[in-house]
Amino acid sequence: MLEVEEPLTKSGNGTVSSPWRLGVSLGGLLADAAGQGLKWDAGSEKLNVCLSRDSGNSLRFGGDGCLYAPGGDTPVPEVCARPIESLPEAPGVVGAEALAGLHGPYSSPHSLEYCLAQGFDLVGFCVATSSDDVGVVSDYWDHYLSIGRTNLYVSQDIRRVSSSTIKSIYSYAGDENDPVAYNPGDSFPIADRTDRRGGWWGWLAPRYYQPLVGEFLARIDGKAVALMDCSPHPEDATYPESVALIGAVRAVQQYCAQSWAMIGVREIENAETVAAAGITPVMMPLEPDTWGSDELPYPVEDLTGAGIEWMVLSYFHADSVFTAYKDAGIQVLMWGDSRHSTRARIEGLGIRGGYMLDPLYYRGGTPGASEYGYRSEHDPWEHRRPASGQLTHRTDQHDVLSTPGLVRGRAEGDEQGLILPAGFGSDMGRPAVLCGWECPLTDPENYRITWEMKWNAMAPVAARAKMGILFGAETDANPYAWPDDPEINPAGFPEGQKTLYRAYQRQNGEIGIGKWAAQDAEIEYLATASTPAPEQGVYDHYDLEVEGAKITFTRTMADGTQHTVTAEDDQYRGGYFWIEKEESFEGQDANRFQGKFRNVAYYRQGE
Repeated sequence: MLEVEEPLTKSGNGTVSSPWRLGVSLGGLLADAAGQGLKWDAGSEKLNVCLSRDSGNSLRFGGDGCLYAPGGDTPVPEVCARPIESLPEAPGVVGAEALAGLHGPYSSPHSLEYCLAQGFDLVGFCVATSSDDVGVVSDYWDHYLSIGRTNLYVSQDIRRVSSSTIKSIYSYAGDENDPVAYNPGDSFPIADRTDRRGGWWGWLAPRYYQPLVGEFLARIDGKAVALMDCSPHPEDATYPESVALIGAVRAVQQYCAQSWAMIGVREIENAETVAAAGITPVMMPLEPDTWGSDELPYPVEDLTGAGIEWMVLSYFHADSVFTAYKDAGIQVLMWGDSRHSTRARIEGLGIRGGYMLDPLYYRGGTPGASEYGYRSEHDPWEHRRPASGQLTHRTDQHDVLSTPGLVRGRAEGDEQGLILPAGFGSDMGRPAVLCGWECPLTDPENYRITWEMKWNAMAPVAARAKMGILFGAETDANPYAWPDDPEINPAGFPEGQKTLYRAYQRQNGEIGIGKWAAQDAEIEYLATASTPAPEQGVYDHYDLEVEGAKITFTRTMADGTQHTVTAEDDQYRGGYFWIEKEESFEGQDANRFQGKFRNVAYYRQGE
């Protein structure tokens, strides 16, 4: 028996499976100990500085969350302004690439509002220049108006359109099913447009009028640093970078935003043009063709000689490239895959920060990185929208815009859940969707994960087709089985992590628990059982429990019949998990089928 008194707490019952766990109630410890100037806030469970409400007090919290004592004659200065020099020290800068483009269209006002509400340090978006030299927020790096996504054009070079026409364009977030392959037909653009249900950004993503750069700068108003990417892709754009930056420079000068706006370019000569206008340039070179490239995109002395202080580099580059520029005094941001494992790499390199499509999940990768959370509702797919941390091997390639189901699954209006379509994984092993909104688990030693899944369409070879979860991983690094084959894997991605468990259901009825005992090992099956084959279109319920050294996996069929396998193994107790749909793997014929997941939820034992 164990008895404790406040501020100590206890949990468990003293058994091997549920040992005693001692804790401390912060409220009980700190509420009475807080002296003058400090106050325990029971609602947030934080020890806060107590700001006096006496007349004349101007002390307040600044935009960085620290105390700020403004000077000057007025007690109400622009306290929350976020100039470039106020950006966090290395490695703390959190940048939102393409307005946090995993969550919304790359040019949408509602995505800008999302970035500001989350307090990202740096908000990035593409900028083109109209025919009358006005800056336009562009979706993509070709500086065209969105292909098939506007009410006026199938596709149009922004430089050929006036700003007044651009402001009349109504933009959609994607068509009914596939925003890329959508064929508008002869009656384009009105009759065939029908519902336009949101495409790759989820069901009913909002529509909006195409914004100009001035609108975005007026809304940002120094509450974040604006990074305007004016580096069109040289193979896609119809005009040079020097023309693209005309509208951005004009807008920054009109809104006096020089202290909190940056302009991204690819050519050093254009960086010097930006600097001459009194604006901070950022070098944004193209991504290398291959993973681990150690080639410097610019000689270090060329950048330092031009007085360039900032750059954004793809995470494809080798560590030596980041170190070379950092050691020269250049502030480097890593353009990465939004994963916590990449944040750990950034911290190890000591560079200034990250520039990510999912900055909210990325920021949550380190305790104390933000006092605010990133975890969302139990199952975001109930709302037919993508979740924080919903990452795949395709989003690792910054791929958001191709056929949506092949990137990270898709939702449909008639039923909640996430569809993983036929071809997801491209016939390679361990294609999976990170359930980042639940990761890392708060108690990876003792937990329960539940979900439902079904076969919408059956695979030709039932014994190979499987769905389930990967779990127990120490990091959220991609588990995808990238092959060492230049035809399939031209970028040379390394094979994904295998140091984890798999709980699975095969189409032929077998359920089981497996693991890879090492990164170079083959899968080892810890427990299997034969059960009835799943019925097409029928959901079954699945329950995974990890308690001490015991792992229990249960299938509950639609009629209530249960089948369970149990394994004793404690090799992996990491806090990351994925849903997985494996059709086949390298060297096997395609074995296509469509699956669907819903109601994915994590619980600590006892909840």
